Amino acid sequence: MNNWYKLDNAAKIFPSVTSDKRTNVFRLSVVLTEEVEPKLLEEALNITIIRFPPMKVKMKRGLFWYYLEENFAKAKVYPESPHICQRLKRKENNGYLFKVSYHSTRINLEVFHSLTDGSGALEFLKAVVYNYLILTGKKIDSENLVLTSDIENVYEEYQDSFVKNYKPSLKNNKRDPKAMQFRGSFYDDLYLSIVTGEVSVKALKEVAHKFSATITEFLTACLICSAKDLNHLFRSKDKPLQIFIPVNLRKYFPSRTLRNFSLFISAGMKLQEDLEFEAVLEVVKAVFQSELQKEKLQERIVANVMIEKNFFLRIVPLVIKELVLKIGYSAWGDKLNTMTFSNIGVVKIPKGMEPYVRKFIFTNGASKTSPINIGGISYRDRMQITFVGAIRERDLQREFFRMLANFGIEVIVETNELEV
Repeated sequence: MNNWYKLDNAAKIFPSVTSDKRTNVFRLSVVLTEEVEPKLLEEALNITIIRFPPMKVKMKRGLFWYYLEENFAKAKVYPESPHICQRLKRKENNGYLFKVSYHSTRINLEVFHSLTDGSGALEFLKAVVYNYLILTGKKIDSENLVLTSDIENVYEEYQDSFVKNYKPSLKNNKRDPKAMQFRGSFYDDLYLSIVTGEVSVKALKEVAHKFSATITEFLTACLICSAKDLNHLFRSKDKPLQIFIPVNLRKYFPSRTLRNFSLFISAGMKLQEDLEFEAVLEVVKAVFQSELQKEKLQERIVANVMIEKNFFLRIVPLVIKELVLKIGYSAWGDKLNTMTFSNIGVVKIPKGMEPYVRKFIFTNGASKTSPINIGGISYRDRMQITFVGAIRERDLQREFFRMLANFGIEVIVETNELEV
């Protein structure tokens, strides 16, 4: 009999609200120093997935909820497509909710968000790359920084840490305001542009510390200020520009889960031409200080789990539930944020892997309703800040990197952009 798992609390909504125009897929990439050998990569993938049962699954439709069932099919690798973060076609992908592809020296892992979040996906990608390098003949000690086959998988890796940290005595009455939305010329064929700026972590940290801010706080303020003179990019200008920032809850609650365990905080304000950077940064810092408290985060966990535990929602058949979730997500998800800035943080890998790994890149998929999103990830002294765009306009990307340069931070920009 197949093993099966309930979807975790954060995962439950994604199957019901996913479409070709809103795929809920994100991508992590690693760039190596040598050309990728596809056959060895596929072998490494199938070795790795045995160690990661939460990834070795396919999705099934139940009477009341979708659920995950063990997948015995072989996982395949593919040449990279120019169309990134597309909706995963499970039949073509042997049922898997992730897709591994390659191009030249780059390995990509695209993941449907019902499977895991950025932190869980990063652990899987690190293990795939480790096993791949071993197969190519490299002698590497894992240094307990990679989940290898000799490290026993434990129950906590399967755990729904939202439910574990549910305390119904806590209440969250916070209501985020509706946010201003992007407008622009959408690409044909669901194409997404990528604009990545590479910066020195040391240089970025030095500038942020001058303002007594973290890197994420500093970059969030830069995003807001970069948008202040770009009225043509937005509609509903009377509403605030709101940036959703995912928070890795593993830093605040004891958890070893490889499934979803993150939620959003929101920072932003109404745009005015006379906005001063330091004033914007003070607002952002105040939001982070207020919201990144364990009790506040737990209140948000409770609010999410309470919806799942709602008796009416539990007994309603999935076909009706999907309709309710789509309407709710449109009203309380899409309309509350302008864009998402997800900073994965620093990637740590064994010293023996470092000579063969040039950089990591995190690509936060965009959609019709959220056409520009930003992902950040750091490795050694280099941070990759990646804008993904469903619209042709690149004004925000240009202003943002120009602003970093004005702070004295050198930026190296790469893009997959079509000429438009």
